[in-house]
Amino acid sequence: MLLSFIVPFFNSKKKSKRLLKTLSSIDQDDIEIILIDDGSTDNTYKMLMDFKINAINENIEVIEQENKGPGGARNAGLTRAKGKYVWFVDSDDDIRIEAIEFLKEISDKNYDFIDFNIQSGSEVINSMDINPGEYSDAENYRIVLLNHFGRISSKAIRREFLIENNIFYPEYCLYEDNPLTYIYPFLVKSFLKTEVVGYIHHLEFESITRSQPSLRTLDRLYTSIYGFKKGLELAQNNVEVDILKEKFIKNYLTMTTINLQSIKPSKNWVVTWKVMKEYRKLNKKLDINLNPFCFLEGSYKFKLYFTFHWAISFLITTDQTEYFNNIRKKAWN
Repeated sequence: MLLSFIVPFFNSKKKSKRLLKTLSSIDQDDIEIILIDDGSTDNTYKMLMDFKINAINENIEVIEQENKGPGGARNAGLTRAKGKYVWFVDSDDDIRIEAIEFLKEISDKNYDFIDFNIQSGSEVINSMDINPGEYSDAENYRIVLLNHFGRISSKAIRREFLIENNIFYPEYCLYEDNPLTYIYPFLVKSFLKTEVVGYIHHLEFESITRSQPSLRTLDRLYTSIYGFKKGLELAQNNVEVDILKEKFIKNYLTMTTINLQSIKPSKNWVVTWKVMKEYRKLNKKLDINLNPFCFLEGSYKFKLYFTFHWAISFLITTDQTEYFNNIRKKAWN
């Protein structure tokens, strides 16, 4: 088996028809399709079963499980997969058949992953932002991978690489991809960056990053800590540790502030102050000792906004760990 597509679905009946149409055109013995209904409350499961019954490809498996988040769904698919490579695809996006043909051409190779370009609207994106080519001694490119790993969704990843290194997604959370960008760079031995467009990213449906903040928005805090701690266990020198620290600051503090940003006073302001208070505790506990202002990105207005809230957040003196733990429990029952 060459390739296993692993696709999580959660209330995806209206937004996954495009991908299912593409997958329905695949009739190849060396391709399998694993579809996971992650606790949907609409008719997603029925849609997936109808797809399996009517598809020309016999290598289709439909899994139904309780809602564990995208990571839990992908883990379920990974444990069932048989392909040399696995490809984690979002149900509201799409793939290009040309990518499958390309994988067949290089099937004799043993890359840990192949990274494809992404079509987003009229733009073609190289999410790794590195030159195309074979990187056969990835240990020398570890710093590059730490800074430019890019998107996981654009990668076909060797299944045995994941299993041998016990790489699974964190469950019961969103932003489940974030922690793996702290981990993969230390374990990859070889990879291929190709100019072939393999993944199609669509923007018309609401997503985690394009929706209003909710309780689950704060999962970014959990996944940032998860990834940072795992990365520290693998880092081999101070340069790598400093890169992990910078990545943590951006994911935990800067991006969370951006997600919660509002011009008018709101509950999000209070949550932002709590995040900043919790960050200062983690700064000491995890021995980060870096000034977050050195890594602020974005417009002048955002930097001013961040500075304003950073100053006010010092008015919060109580520990916020229990507050965020309770939010996560409530968000995921």
